[in-house]
Amino acid sequence: MIEITPIDNIDNKKHIALLDTSSISFMQGLKEVGTAPDTILEAYDLILIPEWVLAEINDSEGRADYVQSLIDAGYPIYSIAEETYSDLANNEEGNLYQIVLASTYQIARIKSYLRRFVEKEDPLDMDAYKDWINRLYEEWPIPGQTLASGRIKKKNAGEVSITILAEVVSWYYPETEALTIYSQDSDTFELQRKAEASLRDIFTSRTQIPVSYKSNDAILCQLFREGKISLENVGNYRKDMRKITYSKEQDDHSIILVTEVVDNGSFVNLIQNNSVHIIF
Repeated sequence: MIEITPIDNIDNKKHIALLDTSSISFMQGLKEVGTAPDTILEAYDLILIPEWVLAEINDSEGRADYVQSLIDAGYPIYSIAEETYSDLANNEEGNLYQIVLASTYQIARIKSYLRRFVEKEDPLDMDAYKDWINRLYEEWPIPGQTLASGRIKKKNAGEVSITILAEVVSWYYPETEALTIYSQDSDTFELQRKAEASLRDIFTSRTQIPVSYKSNDAILCQLFREGKISLENVGNYRKDMRKITYSKEQDDHSIILVTEVVDNGSFVNLIQNNSVHIIF
């Protein structure tokens, strides 16, 4: 089990990455077959792993060892507890509740739990954020899976935590120049996009920082363009057809946004076109 130094202050950090279990597993796999993807993290002065995600990382010894190797190599990786999100949001717990609600609105069981056990007619009557967010995790309303370790895996907990954290940073830290979620999980992508759209109608006087993504395919594209993997080896890292979203410049210099299922042959063609940018 890995223990990562916790952090509760992200002031003056310009380039922030949020790591999900899926991307860590992918990068671990790349390293095991001889491709070191670690350098893609060199752009960040802060790399955060929420504690709910850290619990999932620790379900795999190999995954935990890989993260430890990144820390030993000097990457600025820190854990962050979900109850400290209130500190990040200037203790504006009414706003934070709106962020949590928006981040979970597509998950009916969690939305119902929040409406029933957390929300009050008068927001001033609500329990302290740190109390109800910990209670939500302990009483996670989605049925879980008991792992061999005895831990109950809480479905969507990591995705929810990363989405909440991304939105807090996006709306409260305007000095941030890059905020990137590393994830291959489409649930994270959809939760964050919907939360962002919903919160624009609530935080009308604020200006948000855009949230970007690096999916596994975006990582492969970057590694290829940096000369770290060859076209012939793409199939070693990309095992299946999957849906991706990308932008592409047309002959008339207009930009199109495409979402489609792409096999390895089509993916190889895409990453050779420098006008293509993998979004997710």
